[in-house]
Order: sequence, then structure tokens, then C-alpha cells
Amino acid sequence: MRVLHLIDPGSPGGGASTLHLLEEVTSRLRSAQHDVLILGHRAHRELAERCGVRTIGELSSPTFFPKSGRRALRTLLQVRAAAGIRYDLIHTWTARATLLASVTAPETKRLATLFVGPVSNFETRLLTAALERHPAPILNPVPAVQHEYHSLGLPRRHLSILPPGVNPEAVEFASRETVRQRWEIEDDEFAIGLLSEPLTWADARQAAETLTRLAHTGRRVRLIMHHRAARRGEGDRWLRQLGQSHLAVIDDELAEPWRAVNGLDAAITIGDEADEMDLAESGSPFAVLTGGGRRIRPLPSVLPLLWAMAAGVPIVAPKSTSIAAIAREGEQGLFVPPGDINAVCDRLSRLYDDETLCHRIGAAARERAQRDFHISAFCVRLKEAYELHLADRPVRVLAEDDDPIIEQITHVPSKYALR
Repeated sequence: MRVLHLIDPGSPGGGASTLHLLEEVTSRLRSAQHDVLILGHRAHRELAERCGVRTIGELSSPTFFPKSGRRALRTLLQVRAAAGIRYDLIHTWTARATLLASVTAPETKRLATLFVGPVSNFETRLLTAALERHPAPILNPVPAVQHEYHSLGLPRRHLSILPPGVNPEAVEFASRETVRQRWEIEDDEFAIGLLSEPLTWADARQAAETLTRLAHTGRRVRLIMHHRAARRGEGDRWLRQLGQSHLAVIDDELAEPWRAVNGLDAAITIGDEADEMDLAESGSPFAVLTGGGRRIRPLPSVLPLLWAMAAGVPIVAPKSTSIAAIAREGEQGLFVPPGDINAVCDRLSRLYDDETLCHRIGAAARERAQRDFHISAFCVRLKEAYELHLADRPVRVLAEDDDPIIEQITHVPSKYALR
């Protein structure tokens, strides 16, 4: 079996966490030969190589809609075929790569693993039309993401659940002492990491307000965030106005969570109003442009939070079906109503004040990540998905009835997972 992997690191869902997962797949599934093609430019290829991915090159031309993008991939496939290299399967890891493969090589068997939900734009409508014409299985990490793709009109028989995976051994890449020395923070300071993929989903403004509220109570806290976090300029101004700019640390290695999570005491994920608004319900004329009220930004990947769990770091996250698929409230993490800063402050205060609670939740999170989301299980399930698809057998779906999955399931039982 020879597999061509297509990934676009510059689009939602193609970030470092997904690249690291791709590296694990290509190194562990030795029964297949793997080639990885980057859709993007040199910086994207360098990011992939930094994550351990060995590539055969990159397509720097436009990767969707313009004919040059399709022509470039078609030419590459023809050149490889002339050299005796033919692919049994094309595995795409982002929506944009899935669209490109669908319109360029519809005759080749294709399979997509999409970790983030769709957004409402012209590209998404193109993807839906392409998959309706040339169907291919889509593997989603949690039911919430699956539900959003189903809401686009994709048949549920083409949508399957493949629980995500992380390698707990990778978090040992950097020790706690090394990471905190890089951040220049003291041992008794409580480090809070703002995690997200895509990076621009995380709201630095709300995180900064949460930080200052905790600091005003006398708690020694620090916020670690990426420079690409949404509304970071507003967050910086907020901290400067209160004279607390020193409490925030900008670390771009947070985009590669396994390099940073060991230094954290808690991990949070906070989005702004654009992630929750429903323009259809508000009667906004922009509802037509955004697909009838679907979110402007994609439903984020759960992979960064899984990395935190693998390191034994308790998570504080919005209560949603997506998060409930990887953690149970009060056991592996603490949940808050979406957009409720007061609740975020309360949960972080509990973790700060109760060291026993913090360690208990962190230990349970580590055990859950190792038991249910280990990279070995992910690779075994993916290998079977490959074999089922190549044998023209349907890839198992989560549910067969017409009830909305997001309403029906709040946790992914193991009996529904791909085996």
C-alpha cells in the first residue's frame, strides 16, 4: 500500500499538532509506504520538518479553485506515475487539501481526516459540491465536528469517528524546569497556557482579563500565549493600562504543545463572541453570507488540550460536546459556560488554591489520555480504515439514525470508535 498525504499547514486544522500526528502515522504504519506533500510555501515545509515530517516537496501555487493549483498536483502525480510510483490512496488532512484532491484525482481512492469544523465561506461550498460528486470517507475526531459536516449536507454514511491520538512520551521533549526557565517565571508562580488550534481561535483579550482578576486577589499567576492569538493587541493594551504587562509571556512554541505543556499548571481555551454568534437567529442580513448562521471560525481541534492532558495538566474549557468527548467534567477537567469569564476565574482559583484538586484532575487527565487517546490506538484504527476503504467496504459511522448526533451523544463510547 502506498499513501500520499496532503496537508496545508496554513489552513485551519493543519497546524503543528496535526503535523505531529501525521509524523507519528508515517513512522508507525510501516506496512504502508508514505509520501507527504505540503500545500503551501517554504515556511510551511520547514514547520512540517520541525515537527518531524519528512516531505517530498511542496506545492506553492494556489491550492484551490485556480487551475494552476490543480494542474500542479496533476503534473506531480503524472511524473510520479512515470517513475513507477502510483498511489493506492490519497489521505488529506485539511479541508483545502481535501478539496484539491477531490477535483484533481477523483479516480484515486481518497480519505480525509479533518480535526476542525467547517466555516461558512465559498471554499466550504466548493468542498461540499466536490464531495457530493466524488464521495470519500471523512474521519472526524469527535461527534461535534462530525455533526457540523453533516449539517453541510454531507451524507452521514461518509462521516466516521476516529478518536484523536497523542504520544505521551513526546511531552518529555522538554522538562518543566527547562520550559519555565525559558519563560523566566518562578517555581511558585501558577502558569496558565492559552491553547488552541487554529491559533487565531484563542481570545487573548478575555484571557488577559481573567489573568488580571486573578492577580488582583493576590495570586501569583502568569499567562502563556502565542503571538497569533486573537485580539492580542487588545489584551496587551488591557495589561498595560493596569500596569501588569509583565504577567503575560509570549511563546510561539506554544503552537507545538509538546514543547511547552510540561511547564504549565493549567491549560485554558477561550474563544471570543465570533465563535458563538448565530447570525440566523439574530436576523442579521449577513446570515446569508455566513451560511445561515454557522460560526465564522471553525470548531477548534481538541488536540492541544489532549497534549495538556497527556502531560498531567488540568484543563479549563467551555462546556461543549466537543470537549466532553475527551474529558469528563470534574474528573479530567473543569468546564465553564462559553464566554463566561467569571466562571473561568472561579475554576482557575479552585485549581490555584487546592493543590490536591489540581494534582488529582491532572493525574486523571494523564491516565485518560494514555488509555483512550494513545497514538498507538489511533494508528491501529487508521490502518483498519485504510484497509476497509481500499477493499470497498464502508468505513464504520457513529450513528445510523437521523437524530442530530450533537444532541444525542455527549461522550464518545469506545464501542462506537473505529477499531
